Amino acid sequence: MRIFRLSLGLVLACCLLLGTFSPCQARPAWTVYLYLCGSDLESRMGGATADLQEILQASLPDDMVVLIQTGGSKTWQNDLVDPRKLERYTYKNAELTRVQSLPQASMGSPRTLADFLRFGREHFPAERQMLILWDHGGGSAGTLANDENFDGQGLSLKDIRTALSSVYQAEAQNPPFEIIGFDACLMASIDVANMVHGFARYMVASQDLEPGNGWEYTGILNALGRKPDMEAAELGRIICDTYLKGCKAVGTHQNATLSVVDLARLPQLNMVYDALGLEAVGAAVDDDRFYALMGRQARRAENYMNSKAQGFTNMVDLGSLVRNMRGHLPEFSDMLLAALDDAVVYRVNGPYRKSSGLSCYYPMDGGAQAYKSMLDTGRHTSFLMLNGLQLGLVSAERAKSRLEAIMAEIDAMVAEGDTQDVPAPETAPVPSAASPTPGMAQPVIPIPQIPVLRPQGASALWGAIQAATEAATLAVRPLQVLDISTLEDAPVTVTSAGEARLELGPDKVRHLDSVNFYLASYDTKNNVIVLLGKDADIHADWEKGIFTDNFRNVWAALDGHLVYLELSSADEERYRYAVPVMLNGDRATLEVVYNLDEKAYRVLGARKLLANGVADKFLVPLKAGDRITTILKGMTISGEDDEFTDVEVDSFTLGQSHTFADMDMGDGDFIFMFEMNDVQGNSATSAVTAITVRDGEITLSEI
Repeated sequence: MRIFRLSLGLVLACCLLLGTFSPCQARPAWTVYLYLCGSDLESRMGGATADLQEILQASLPDDMVVLIQTGGSKTWQNDLVDPRKLERYTYKNAELTRVQSLPQASMGSPRTLADFLRFGREHFPAERQMLILWDHGGGSAGTLANDENFDGQGLSLKDIRTALSSVYQAEAQNPPFEIIGFDACLMASIDVANMVHGFARYMVASQDLEPGNGWEYTGILNALGRKPDMEAAELGRIICDTYLKGCKAVGTHQNATLSVVDLARLPQLNMVYDALGLEAVGAAVDDDRFYALMGRQARRAENYMNSKAQGFTNMVDLGSLVRNMRGHLPEFSDMLLAALDDAVVYRVNGPYRKSSGLSCYYPMDGGAQAYKSMLDTGRHTSFLMLNGLQLGLVSAERAKSRLEAIMAEIDAMVAEGDTQDVPAPETAPVPSAASPTPGMAQPVIPIPQIPVLRPQGASALWGAIQAATEAATLAVRPLQVLDISTLEDAPVTVTSAGEARLELGPDKVRHLDSVNFYLASYDTKNNVIVLLGKDADIHADWEKGIFTDNFRNVWAALDGHLVYLELSSADEERYRYAVPVMLNGDRATLEVVYNLDEKAYRVLGARKLLANGVADKFLVPLKAGDRITTILKGMTISGEDDEFTDVEVDSFTLGQSHTFADMDMGDGDFIFMFEMNDVQGNSATSAVTAITVRDGEITLSEI
């Protein structure tokens, strides 16, 4: 990546004490606040400096100000910003001016953010304001503005709300900001939207990981400079369009997402979202198989970086999940989709994303930490209570109390007539399972028909959901702590057709939300087992609880070198994988998609592995001359240690072009076993099936 260096010859850098200037006498058209937490994005790659360079290229009228606070990085890739301090700059009249230098403090502290907002309100008031928060983002359960100088301390959603509330009064009809935007990953969620509600008219954010190039500030500011009276919605569209154009220019657009959310429509969306959650609680109370049903649909919905290899964001596209659940939550699904479409007024997507514009939390990791972070956001939705019941982390009493309170809130809105603007859902057929793709197992998981508490008739929806809630809360109870250790080493038989068959039956899959497989090769002569990875390419009959292999003696390879595959997600269009490698001497993860229609892989790029567990914002395309070392997992057959460890295998240099494709593995000996996962994050593996390949003939045998 090109490293930009700001020259003092390009900018006017003058240090002014706070008392040497006074608030503007006339209110300018716009003040754009940029909270620029450089973090390792700046110290490693110069990402913040690159965006400062983009700002310097913008033409603004005299009555427009960009107010910037820098900090959060151990080093800056320019000769202006001092990493030992917090600094504030204005870009105005084609000049970048340092207006304040402060002792270093954590950019991940709500107090630091609040102080910046207070400074801007006092000294740079404007007719319209936009706030941009810049750095890594962690979604609803994660943090933003992770300060490299303070052990990665970051702002939670509660912290951001606290900072805003300490400076401004939340006013839904007259908020202080026209736009609050996040030039950060994963922040376009319904929870983030609620966090900024009352403080902005619109939110602009990305559901997926943002590439390192981020927003395109020259285009944004030039457009605003040409039309200072621009409405916020139009500016939001420009932010999206220039972002996608910039991503295309550098080849990082494949997974790009950015959306504009009208926060005035959020109360209606919240109401329908909670109503849908109440319907879901009723379904789960009636039959606890619903938890696994929803988990399977969440896993085949569009979701964002959820795997053991990359970590779990627990972020799932709201529209995709609800569309998958329409057949089992029939009363409010279409109304939710209509309200979501009404709230998201604009969005852009790269070719490998079909996001709806807002994500929601779903406990992909099955863990308590992320769930407790969600509770700390403050808005305890009916779905969050459902998740807590699923994980066994919320008591029946607490869930009942909160669900009854939600129902009372909905009743109050209905009584006040606040539901009149809820958009009417369009009639659309419930999608059916697609036909299996030849050579690949069906990713669309058949789901059992579970009876739900179903209100009768559209005209009585609100009253009926109250009755359903009352029925649900009478018997609401958390799911028991699951123990699937009895499925460990579950027997696998080899059928007369030569298939590995795992037959669990309907009762044992009651709480399972995924079944995948592991494949390993072994060599008794060299006393080694090499694990090739995990995939979902199996045939599944969830109603009967029967799973069979789809082994074809092929595996993914980069330029003919076998790689380790870690399945991230599998939907009706594509599988996504994380592939560990050494890239030019550094540990990295290749992001790879397999398109089911095209029957082909594509490498989207590589992300470095960060020590703090935060996803690297920089997706680096592979190029000629890159030195690659494949990383598989191995252990000795006769050794006492039964844990696989990383093993660097093949090293090679990429030429002018590279291929990533399934490769015939030839003669060899393999081990195949199923992996079963439940809705609380527990897993178990089946008994092992041996596979022998000789002269193209595949033979399976039980062990």
